[in-house]
Amino acid sequence: MITDLISERSVIVCCGSGGVGKTTMAASIGLAAATLGRKVVVITVDPARRLGDALGLENGLGADPARVVLPDDVPGELWAMMLDPATELERVIRTTAVRPGQADEALANPFTQSIATSLGGTQEYMATEAVYRLTSDEAFDLVVVDTPPSDKAMAVVEAPDVLVKFLDHQVFKLLMGTGGRAARLLSAATQPLLRAVGRVIGSNVLNDVVNFLRAFTGMETSFRQRAITVQKMWRSDSTAFVLVATPTTESLNEISRFNDELVSAGISSTALIANGATKEVSIDAGTSGHLPASAAEWLSWQSELAKSERVVLDARDTNLPEVAMVSRLLEDVHDVDGLLQLADELVSTSSRKKLQ
Repeated sequence: MITDLISERSVIVCCGSGGVGKTTMAASIGLAAATLGRKVVVITVDPARRLGDALGLENGLGADPARVVLPDDVPGELWAMMLDPATELERVIRTTAVRPGQADEALANPFTQSIATSLGGTQEYMATEAVYRLTSDEAFDLVVVDTPPSDKAMAVVEAPDVLVKFLDHQVFKLLMGTGGRAARLLSAATQPLLRAVGRVIGSNVLNDVVNFLRAFTGMETSFRQRAITVQKMWRSDSTAFVLVATPTTESLNEISRFNDELVSAGISSTALIANGATKEVSIDAGTSGHLPASAAEWLSWQSELAKSERVVLDARDTNLPEVAMVSRLLEDVHDVDGLLQLADELVSTSSRKKLQ
């Protein structure tokens, strides 16, 4: 299942709660696809900055894709980046401006600057823009999205829907209009409502908002088109939503709740990765008699733990997808070599040879 997704899909979205190894799995999926000869970019929308650490990048990640150095025998490419809302917003404004000087005018507005740094939802909306940009780039044939923890991931998934509704709302259309009623509404000096709003948030802030909307005129059409494209892409067969959890009841319950939210949004998850699973070991009678008592006890404990995890996974919510188990490593992953161990579990040797 996972091998098919990695080799065939054009977008893979990794979702999971904090601490389950979601970011490491996103990096491993990207690397696994590169071992199949694909050109992959992994973008993290999670502000925790764990992707750069998992890839062993001392200087971290920037707002543009940076190529990750891979072993010579890996035929594909792996690139990685971290979403920077301020940089992405400036990039979007400059590429969608419809008249000379419009981008500079919009970017100089104090309200634009506050949007980039402090307005709630900007991270999610700019993630929509970044994903659109990367999927439109012919340099990549797979985009892996590392979302924030599941309690915030739905905001990323729903951002295109929210943006389209906002841009289609009559109030927004009225504010963006020119002349007649719109012009009268935008005149803070003559409108009691706006004067009242100005007293609450400050007349300077209100003027900044009005001026921003005026500077934004003409760009909203492009914003809407791109949001609709991502909106459809989330629900396309070319996109896979991969859930990441640990093989524990608590983790599976949380990812089940998130999966229900996806279903309510009209999105079907495609696979479930049980990360950090215990390898089941078997000890034949002839071998067990020659092992030290401590080693035999440890192996027996490992076997029982693996079986108990399997019971938990088998009892998962029936709405969750098929499970792919990834073994627990002895230490945290901080470089490509560690990621390759995980990637090898995600892609079978036969599939790799077939695709090379």
